[in-house]
Amino acid sequence: MEENKDIYYLSEHFVSLQGEGNCAGLNSLFLRFHFCNLTCTWCDTKFTWFADSGKFQPYSSEELKTLISAHNTEQIILTGGEPTLYRLDNLVVPEKEYHVESNGVFIPTAPLAITIADGTVFMREGMEESVIRHFNWVISPKLSNARQQINEQSISFWAKQDYCVFKFIIRNESDLDEIESILKRFNIAGNKVYIGLEGQSLESQLKPALVDEIIKRGLNFSPRLHVMLWGARRGK
Repeated sequence: MEENKDIYYLSEHFVSLQGEGNCAGLNSLFLRFHFCNLTCTWCDTKFTWFADSGKFQPYSSEELKTLISAHNTEQIILTGGEPTLYRLDNLVVPEKEYHVESNGVFIPTAPLAITIADGTVFMREGMEESVIRHFNWVISPKLSNARQQINEQSISFWAKQDYCVFKFIIRNESDLDEIESILKRFNIAGNKVYIGLEGQSLESQLKPALVDEIIKRGLNFSPRLHVMLWGARRGK
């Protein structure tokens, strides 16, 4: 595979509603980046993980900015896969609002050199903080229910930033206990935290007793609108 200095691999791009987080409901252009550094058990986009996981297409930064400019949607969602494998600060187009959905493992302002599980190598320079601090960062650390481990250095970084919120996906009340432990450990305020329910069906999202518990603990509930409306359908 080519050196990826100015190559951005996309699995897909589409216009839909932002389904979750602190900007749910906004009409948005989604750019779904291919490749991920994690392999979460319940991931609903496993087709983005590796070179042989699904189809993807290379773009240059200029080609992506042209693509972004061609859409009249103001909101741009950079998702994945893991978008911070790439220099996102080079994709800014005037009069667009950027959102990044990240697992939070990589510190964007730091240089990156990593080989992911399938042997694909990613190298990039650090992003310019003066640019990315204007993005809405939605950081989604993976809990033990995804069979992943928290990266303490990364969470410590994100906990200090005023341009991000946190999103956690849960299955049950024990996941909320784990989240509360993380919030206490890293001094993260509950009003910066959004909780979504794991699953890809309407039924999986309708758990009033679990949502009552989210409310009781002083956290925000993030309905997953795309799941409620379209299930596991791609491009939504």
